Amino acid sequence: MFGWFDLNIVRHICLLGMAVACVYTDLARGRLYNELTLGGLAVGLILALWLDVNARGFPHLEHALIGALAGGGLLFLVYIAGGIGAGDVKLMAAVGALSGRWQLAISALVYSALVGAAIALGILVWRGELRKGLKASVRVIFRFRRRETTDPPLTIPYGVAIGIGTVWAWVEWFAL
Repeated sequence: MFGWFDLNIVRHICLLGMAVACVYTDLARGRLYNELTLGGLAVGLILALWLDVNARGFPHLEHALIGALAGGGLLFLVYIAGGIGAGDVKLMAAVGALSGRWQLAISALVYSALVGAAIALGILVWRGELRKGLKASVRVIFRFRRRETTDPPLTIPYGVAIGIGTVWAWVEWFAL
């Protein structure tokens, strides 16, 4: 049926397709749909299990689970602090499962943070609120608590940042 090589290509296509679809849905509708995020997580785990059919033990499934925990687990901490939404956590867990590499999930997290920071800076510059936004960010970092103002917080479509960060990490890992 499918060989190891073919299934890994399917994993990569699913990973990149999910990343692009989530960028679109987050920009167009402001949402990350469970059909994409949880579906990506399930597909990543199923493909890993399928890759393990002829292997000793479950090395691919183990790597997919560790990738999902690395990506989703680290972002879950940010979710608990109120910094992001649950869809972002599920998306990063799916990235880790589909990539099958915890290292790629961590790279995607780092690149997503860089892209997210660039998006936030761009929005602040566009609104003419760069100084105000930077001061608020520094206050949050050094006080380790939420903002105390009545101004609405700056929100960015972080699914866009995760999608772009994931593609960036994938290119670094597999295309170069």
